[in-house]
Amino acid sequence: MEVEGEEETTKEPHLIAATREVEGWLLSLSVRLLWRDQKAAEALQLATQSIAILTTHLQDATSHGAVAGAASSARGGLSAAAGLYPLLARIYRYRSLAAEGLGSEELVSHAVAGLRTDMVAAHRMACLRRDVDNQATLLNLMLNDLLNADQVEQAQKLLSNSTFPDAASNNQLCRYLYHSGRIQALRLDYSSSFSNLSQCLRKAPTNTALGFRIAAQRLLVVVQLLMGEIPDRNVFFTEGMRVELGPYMKIAQAVRRGDLANFHSTVSSFAERLKMDGTYTLISRLAHSVVKAGLRKLKLSYSRISLDDVATRLGLPNATSAEFVVAKAVRDGVIDATIDHEQKYVQSHDLVDVYATTEPTEAFHRRIAYCLTTHNDAVRGMRYPPDAYKKQLEASRGLRGKGKDDDKTDEEKAAELEDELDEDY
Repeated sequence: MEVEGEEETTKEPHLIAATREVEGWLLSLSVRLLWRDQKAAEALQLATQSIAILTTHLQDATSHGAVAGAASSARGGLSAAAGLYPLLARIYRYRSLAAEGLGSEELVSHAVAGLRTDMVAAHRMACLRRDVDNQATLLNLMLNDLLNADQVEQAQKLLSNSTFPDAASNNQLCRYLYHSGRIQALRLDYSSSFSNLSQCLRKAPTNTALGFRIAAQRLLVVVQLLMGEIPDRNVFFTEGMRVELGPYMKIAQAVRRGDLANFHSTVSSFAERLKMDGTYTLISRLAHSVVKAGLRKLKLSYSRISLDDVATRLGLPNATSAEFVVAKAVRDGVIDATIDHEQKYVQSHDLVDVYATTEPTEAFHRRIAYCLTTHNDAVRGMRYPPDAYKKQLEASRGLRGKGKDDDKTDEEKAAELEDELDEDY
């Protein structure tokens, strides 16, 4: 009877840990079903209660591991707590999705504002206990919340003052890169935004998450246009993205032609769609890129052109506006030309060697940065178990010792045995 009692006490912590994990999984599944059935209010209420339950389980598991005196008990408490981390992170994400699906903007803003303090405290606690799952999930949720509320500066402060865990899952890393790229694009840091969004699309799964890849590709196209580059045509014909990227292909064609009137008409026709995508603010900045593209085409076509013709070709109101636009383009290095203010014309200079400019250096820098990023990711992915080299070293030593004995002949072994017997006698 005593032996059976001891076995029950030893199995009890494992049964408790398994019960908590099953309960957390069932709660997350229930919240997901309610959210998919568009019952956002019920899903939000159940998610809040589920987070309170799992937080209590985590505290109990941690305190059990701390109170236990034996090392095995402590390890059991910590492993039981670690098993609840992914489930808690999953419920945090469903709670945010349920809050965003409440319907009216007032209810959504009120619900999300009430969750911010809770998410900040939960993120701080996850950092203290080195909970990678909740740390990455909550950071992405807070960045998404601030971006939806148009608080770009607050999102940038959070981004600069926080550290994304290296051991986080690939899905969370893709979300973090997308949010970082969007914040940097809104803050005019297009080079960093292009790098993060390109890395996000490379790491995103290709067999699923089509909506996420479409959102990232849309933002990447807009950032490329803002950088003065025209995306490849095959990007707009990717499988599953052709319809969603149709308006952006027409905008890219208007930018490439340098036709300002066509650009404004295209943007106005797709204004509602662009506002839903969250790219209308960035696309409104492309007017200057359209003017620069038009000026480049005029420079290649004409060595000398009047300001009135420039205003007509670019769709500007008058020659004075064209003069200001051309002067700014010359100062920014877009074209190499001279303005004759008295006779009102623009004189283009001879074609300058591209290798005398900074464009090759910038392209070379982008390629080096991409190679270094790929190398760092590969090194970070090569994780070996600790002290593995010691086992290999011991095995090699054992084989080497056995090899020396095996190389000896039977006569040498017999001679050594006789020498040992002689020494004994």
